[in-house]
Amino acid sequence: MRGNLSEALTFTVPISLEAHALAERFRKKHRSHQKAKQVYLNTLAVFAVQFYLRCMEIQTSWSASLSCHPFIQTLMDIADLEVIGFGKIECLPVLPNQKVIHVPPEVYSDRIGYVAVQFESSLEEATLLGFVKTVPDSGDLLLSQLGSLEDLLIHLNQPIEKVQQPTHLSQWLMNIVDAGWQTIESLLNPQQSELVFRFRGTEQTLALHPENSNSSLQKGKLLDLGRDSKSQIIALVVGLLPASREEINIGVKVYPTGIQNYLPEELELIVLDSDGIAVMQATARNTKSIQLNFSSEIGERFSVKVTLGDVSFTELFIT
Repeated sequence: MRGNLSEALTFTVPISLEAHALAERFRKKHRSHQKAKQVYLNTLAVFAVQFYLRCMEIQTSWSASLSCHPFIQTLMDIADLEVIGFGKIECLPVLPNQKVIHVPPEVYSDRIGYVAVQFESSLEEATLLGFVKTVPDSGDLLLSQLGSLEDLLIHLNQPIEKVQQPTHLSQWLMNIVDAGWQTIESLLNPQQSELVFRFRGTEQTLALHPENSNSSLQKGKLLDLGRDSKSQIIALVVGLLPASREEINIGVKVYPTGIQNYLPEELELIVLDSDGIAVMQATARNTKSIQLNFSSEIGERFSVKVTLGDVSFTELFIT
């Protein structure tokens, strides 16, 4: 993930190839050049806002939004994103040097607010400029009328805090380890010393002691998934095994800690792609650990989410 949070609480999002591919897929469903361009930009705007809200750990559902349905795209100029538990937010595309946003009449109502998303000319990045709860009756919204993104977070009753930075996994192989990640020995009890990562498609394994291998490595951190003053500590461990110059085999695993021998039932381990879409997941069923294996290219972004009931933790990564 790459984003920056300025003093004015704007936020810059890298537009992924996956986002462009989705926008292109929608664009091809419309014969009118004007409508196709409109749908393309709307799709990228929704992606950018969804990316930001996910970074702020605010749950959204694009599939529950009208903007992802080609038939609705034909009928309306719409770029809505469902914010779970709150309602729809409209994502307003802004072109370079544009000073006024012409808000479509069909989105004047049934919105919890509006976020302006400005693209640079190459469409490789988008900057979230600000937020307003309502738009003028004329539908013309001046950029100078925008409030801060802080207003959006307050509106959603979310604490304002610095955006979580991604963990750079490839740097681990150069002995540059992000703060907060520890050795396995400091996290797990001695009775768990038999734990080993096994990767698909290779006979190699990642041993518990990384010093026994020049090519493999694992680090972990503790997560508290408890609630109501009751702790529920589990360990999240990430293991790396280089597959080539461009690709790394990755294993993510969760373990119980302390005197607990089994993970809490219904605990979920989920791997999400750069768009926040779940691509792998597993649920604890009276198990001692859960492991998910996959490969990732250098520079690729993904996240790992651990959930127990209504408590969750999401860690962002860049390979």
